Amino acid sequence: MNSAVKNILKIFAVGLAATVVRIIGQLSIPSGEQTVLPPSVFAKNGTMPLAFTVYGVFAYSLIASLFLLIRGRMSGSRILQGLKYGLSCCVVWILYLLEPLPHVAAMDRITYPLADSLALVVMGLLLGWLLGAVGRPAPRRKAPFPVLPMLAVAACFLAGRMIQYLIFDIYSSFAEKPVETVLWCLLTGIAISCVTAWLRPRISHGSRLKRAMVLGCLLFGMDLILFNFFMPLVFAANIPDLILRTFIDILAVTLGCLAFSDRTDAGEL
Repeated sequence: MNSAVKNILKIFAVGLAATVVRIIGQLSIPSGEQTVLPPSVFAKNGTMPLAFTVYGVFAYSLIASLFLLIRGRMSGSRILQGLKYGLSCCVVWILYLLEPLPHVAAMDRITYPLADSLALVVMGLLLGWLLGAVGRPAPRRKAPFPVLPMLAVAACFLAGRMIQYLIFDIYSSFAEKPVETVLWCLLTGIAISCVTAWLRPRISHGSRLKRAMVLGCLLFGMDLILFNFFMPLVFAANIPDLILRTFIDILAVTLGCLAFSDRTDAGEL
């Protein structure tokens, strides 16, 4: 069995394990009621557990496979490499789970981040154990995060969100809770900029555009797409709205990543 097949099987095993952990977490969440969004077709016909399992294995496996893009330029033990990658995914998922939306209950802002974070941390630990690389030595002198590129990523994300709210009128709580929504945009933009600044030096060399595409469209974008499309499994979501918001967020972050120079490097964490 060649190494490529072995890696595929390992990634599938990681995706399956993360899905099992997520299902256990889901079963531990107290059932609540919301009247804003109707249940999905899967919830109505009783196939949601099967759909959730199949999609979960697919989503977590695909997210796990992106670890292969950065593992060769990470320092530390193999377990630590995977854990750091899992935590970087956690940041994005937690922030989007905290987005002010009409259907989100107060308790959901606690239970769902905990359940999703546990699954992603397990995913990261297993990734490090099974697929971690021999880490390169940490630099003696740690460079600070690039401030201006980080501000560019945060500013682009905020601008993209304002376009969504004011022009496209996407599904949100912007009309009812404008201050809370804008604060969420600022916090999320700053956090995404920190994650992209950490990931940037771990991408193999290439042109500025290529590295921005890998960073914004793959490492951030694929993570966001797979996260967002868990929602239609549970609720009868507006799919065009979901596609639009996902595409604009990815485009905004990718444009912001162009501000990273070819010499940009960040200290190890």
